[in-house]
Amino acid sequence: MKHLSELRGISGQEKEVKSFINDEIEGHCDKIWTDHLGNLYARTNGRSDVDIGLFAHMDEVGFMVTGIDGHLLNFDAVGGINEEVMPGTVLEVGDERVPGVIGCPPIHLQKKEEAEKKIPIDDLRIDIGDVNDGIQIGDAATFDTRYKERRGLALGKAFDDRIGCYCLIEAIKADLDVSCTYVFTTQEEVGIRGSQVASNNLSCEYAIACEGTFSLDQPGVPKEDKVQAMGGGPVITITDRSVITDARLRGTIIKAAESCGMPYQLKRPFTGGTDAGMVHLSGMGVPSCVISTSCKFIHSPCAMASLEDIKNSRRLLIESILSVSGGL
Repeated sequence: MKHLSELRGISGQEKEVKSFINDEIEGHCDKIWTDHLGNLYARTNGRSDVDIGLFAHMDEVGFMVTGIDGHLLNFDAVGGINEEVMPGTVLEVGDERVPGVIGCPPIHLQKKEEAEKKIPIDDLRIDIGDVNDGIQIGDAATFDTRYKERRGLALGKAFDDRIGCYCLIEAIKADLDVSCTYVFTTQEEVGIRGSQVASNNLSCEYAIACEGTFSLDQPGVPKEDKVQAMGGGPVITITDRSVITDARLRGTIIKAAESCGMPYQLKRPFTGGTDAGMVHLSGMGVPSCVISTSCKFIHSPCAMASLEDIKNSRRLLIESILSVSGGL
């Protein structure tokens, strides 16, 4: 998780993440290949009755340089990021990881009405100091966040969806005797584009996406709406904006959790979207479901997750693969 979290890979620039994953899974697969959009595929041939597709996306939210004025860089967001968390954020810019900070006028120089307003992204700049070390338009700027663990918690960037990548890597390394295609997708954060291409290249009978999702146990959320909380176990999706999950597949995953004595949660609101939203529409339709880990503060400089939740998501994914491999 530390390595995966600290890797840099905004949508469309996932090469660093893909290279790391490729090295991790090599020797545990029958075949590894990529497509023209950068998706990474890993095939394991087993003696199972069905063929399963497993999906996790490599990309993270971040920023792209859109203009250069000396040491001040215009930028735009890549993926959904709340503009309110941007001012003061420390970044790494370009291939050389040049340090920068998203600057805004100090409160001492702002009028009262200005200080009370959210600063639009067009008025913000990334300040890299007094030297431009070869930064170019189109370069990525990612959160400069080091991964940490403390008292059962993980803190770091890009938990959406490096947690899912971690779970898929661990499932591959488990050397299950199951016919599976594991797909580490690109450009999920900008419209689940990688999975659209990947789903056209596969012919799987069932699909499971593994994700890092938002936690609702935060101030201001009514008690009845806190349907997924950090520390409550893996989150199994009933529905989101992109998919209504297959009831039989969802039931099999729930039974797998219950057979392990594992806590789990159900994601009910019509919010968010995952690779499953594209995969389930491919071909004649693919029964799909989503296993997620609930994280606080995703799509921000630093997310928080329970190490126990991550461990249980990994275990639930493996147990679900084994359960589904015999057919539903």
